Amino acid sequence: MSDDPAVMSGPGTDTRVDLGGLLQAQKTELVSQLASTVANQFNNVMMAVTSYAELELKKAQPAQKRNLEQILNHASRATSLIQKLLAFSRKQPPAPHRLLLNPVVEAISQLLQPLAGEEINVAIELDPAVGAIVADPVEIEQLVLCLGLNARDAMSGGGELAVATHLVQFAPESFGSGEPAVQGSYALLSVQYTTDPTKGAPGSPIGSQEARMTQAIAAVRVIVKERRGFLRVSSRPGLGTTFRIYFPALGAEIIQPSQPVSTSVATWTKTILIVEDDVAVRNSAAEFLKMEGFKVLQASNGPEALQIVSETRSHVDLLVTDIVMSGMNGNEVAAELLKAHPRLRILYMSGDADRAAKAQSGSAEGVRAVLQKPFRLNKLNDKVRELLNR
Repeated sequence: MSDDPAVMSGPGTDTRVDLGGLLQAQKTELVSQLASTVANQFNNVMMAVTSYAELELKKAQPAQKRNLEQILNHASRATSLIQKLLAFSRKQPPAPHRLLLNPVVEAISQLLQPLAGEEINVAIELDPAVGAIVADPVEIEQLVLCLGLNARDAMSGGGELAVATHLVQFAPESFGSGEPAVQGSYALLSVQYTTDPTKGAPGSPIGSQEARMTQAIAAVRVIVKERRGFLRVSSRPGLGTTFRIYFPALGAEIIQPSQPVSTSVATWTKTILIVEDDVAVRNSAAEFLKMEGFKVLQASNGPEALQIVSETRSHVDLLVTDIVMSGMNGNEVAAELLKAHPRLRILYMSGDADRAAKAQSGSAEGVRAVLQKPFRLNKLNDKVRELLNR
């Protein structure tokens, strides 16, 4: 039997285990789970920060409002960044849908400059005529980051990384071998890197860098093909490379705007029960809704919520509850309350987009909606009024 710990021997076996690869896989899984946990905790923290800032904004004098708005704007940016980290860490199948391409590209491109480094200039050019495509937004973000970071590795001497969108037209004769010969409008997403000529031409990619670029192109082709698009790659010797990704264009409009919902509610006649184990989130939401004229009950968990309703004999019109709680989850709390309050409206809160989506198809009946943390209290107020008007 071998003394090599990387070799496992036994009857009928001759298997060499790559311990380095196994440890790396475990590390990757750990980082993914840690990113998800940290992101969810971060969402709760930012929910508290923005909520208390909003409460002060509601009471502030005009001279103070500008600073508070700056706090809220920067908090929103921080939240957007951490939500991207959470999206990349999730293990879930793609969910393609109709979306506007430019906002997705613009949002993820904000990460390219700090990732590219100071020696590389990042330029963004978005054509407003591009409109909508069918894709998963996380896929688009992965495409841009994957190609952008591989381009960065190829520009060791500096240069420019350009990300652009354009609306283009294709006739059948414009397509090459293996490309879908479907004429019409296509949304072009291009990622181009150009080296700095004053610092010499770059060397050819070698070793692991070349392998990573090959893998990146292969992954992009698979994603784009699934969306009925195609990829073209062109290079200029000694200068740079352009990746052109074509998606069938759907036009400028996504969904016709719905008719505005009336938000007129006799608030003093409505009782809202907030069930949330994070005291900062619970208190700020309760205070805001009280300022809007609602009667508000609070509980830190499911059993406490049921006890409060029973002891006060309160009629509850709307339940605002976190989804994941110890003892009873939000859906179980809703199911119990619906027994005594069949016309109960339910508003779920969650920092996890996956759990928020599942709550929409949970076992509790009644009129329901979901808010993903962190959200602005004004949005909470709007959603509350919308539910109570149904």
